[in-house]
Amino acid sequence: MTKKIINSVKYFALFGLILLSVIACERDFENIGVGLVDNNQFSTKSAIFEVTAYNENVLSSRVDGIPEFLLGINKSHNFGFINASFVSQLGLSSTPDFGENVSIDAVILDIPYYATKIEDTSDGPIFELDSIIGDQSIKYKLSVNESTTFLNILDPSDPTKIKKYYSNESYQKGALLYSSDEFFPDKNDTVLFVKRRFLDNDINTSDTDTIKAENVAPSIKLSLDTVFFRNKFINQQSSGVFDSNDNFIDYFRGIIVEAEGEEGSLMTLKMSDAKISIYYTNTVFTTETGIDLNDNGTTDDPDVPIRTKQTMDFPLNGLRANKYVRDYSGAPVNNYFTNPNTNDGQDKLFIQGAAGSMAVIDLFKGMDIIDLQEIRDKNWLINEANLKFYVDVNESEKDSVPFRLQLYNLDDNSQILDAITESQITGIGGELKRSEDNKPLYYKFRITDYISEVLKSEDPKSLVKLGLKIFHTSDLVNFQVANDTLNKDFSWIAKGVVLKGNILPEIGNNELDPTRLKLEIFYTIKND
Repeated sequence: MTKKIINSVKYFALFGLILLSVIACERDFENIGVGLVDNNQFSTKSAIFEVTAYNENVLSSRVDGIPEFLLGINKSHNFGFINASFVSQLGLSSTPDFGENVSIDAVILDIPYYATKIEDTSDGPIFELDSIIGDQSIKYKLSVNESTTFLNILDPSDPTKIKKYYSNESYQKGALLYSSDEFFPDKNDTVLFVKRRFLDNDINTSDTDTIKAENVAPSIKLSLDTVFFRNKFINQQSSGVFDSNDNFIDYFRGIIVEAEGEEGSLMTLKMSDAKISIYYTNTVFTTETGIDLNDNGTTDDPDVPIRTKQTMDFPLNGLRANKYVRDYSGAPVNNYFTNPNTNDGQDKLFIQGAAGSMAVIDLFKGMDIIDLQEIRDKNWLINEANLKFYVDVNESEKDSVPFRLQLYNLDDNSQILDAITESQITGIGGELKRSEDNKPLYYKFRITDYISEVLKSEDPKSLVKLGLKIFHTSDLVNFQVANDTLNKDFSWIAKGVVLKGNILPEIGNNELDPTRLKLEIFYTIKND
């Protein structure tokens, strides 16, 4: 924390010195804008510097403790195939007491979609599913198994640390609880019908419950094996496995939900509200109070057995982790992974999250220490330094282009300077700029403070490699946490974009495409 305070003081002090300098200039020139022009003592110029940028495969990313989880499959022309599954513990919302003479009517795994209500009609609301990549009409296989892998919260090799889970880990499967080849995301799946078949011990009496969420919205509803839950849950209610949450997650280690198929859709799910609900009927002994419950002609009998509808929820609120399986064969990105030109760079950059791909950027291509020192000796005042990554519109799949990218210090896996110094002002940038007709254009990053430190004449910062990846909310600097400057390796956004690199085919009269990647610097110098 001390270091952070010192750094903050340093930047405020620097801001103060700049402000005093401006005031001093104002005294000399009366108006700084007029003075610069009229007195010809300073000139504002710009310069273009070459960079090198190439692709890198991300073999895995951290997938525990993330706010959103992926499930499904998608085959992209540019990025190949991804299959996403997840494993999750169950939690206890209360100490289960299923009662006596229990009969299970249904066991339902319910996972809400992200959805937007677009219209209210007489037949009910109409929704549109959000955060889904791929063709939602293609059916594929979905299965649910018991997990037999215990998910540790603490790292077994060092119990003082939290265990981290990565997207390429494997988990052992137990009993099959559900399987269907007919799954597809269904925006109309808003109502659950549960047939209560055991309301009377002697007579085949049934009823059907219509169950809607308080705020009606579509969700995945999978009917799980009732025999399994009778043996694993109902029959164990007196064994002590439900006495505490620790006992429970050690006894029942969770579920694994997997997708299989060649093509389909990849969903981002609202796991915060996911749950398994056991709908059952039990016998409740009730004292009659003026009503003949057992049809024996009296209305004051004690302990009359009544078959009663019950529901018990087990939220998926324990430890959860995603698993990503990638296959790049046949996709263009695979060629860029195989033999990246780290010296000259590449013409296309493939950026995708969920253990996908990223880019590595080297600034001041072709310049050595002597060349940089010559610039430093000129004492440029850096007004602005930009990196602009243009979208290859012909290659990118416009419906899955990410809203924002993240530029960071790859050598130290830390935030670039401007992400800290400019966080409360203009920020570093990285948001997608679109045209008036909504075509994706470019991502622009302002790295003025970092370049100023690299090019200052005394005690300059060393050049580092920069990394470019999909932005996640976990990438934001948390100023409430001491030394929160490291770049996090969480990744759960599967969107991707193809960008133009630093070397592009020549066009026209031997002119390079103006949208190729380069470093642009605007600076002020004092005239001799």
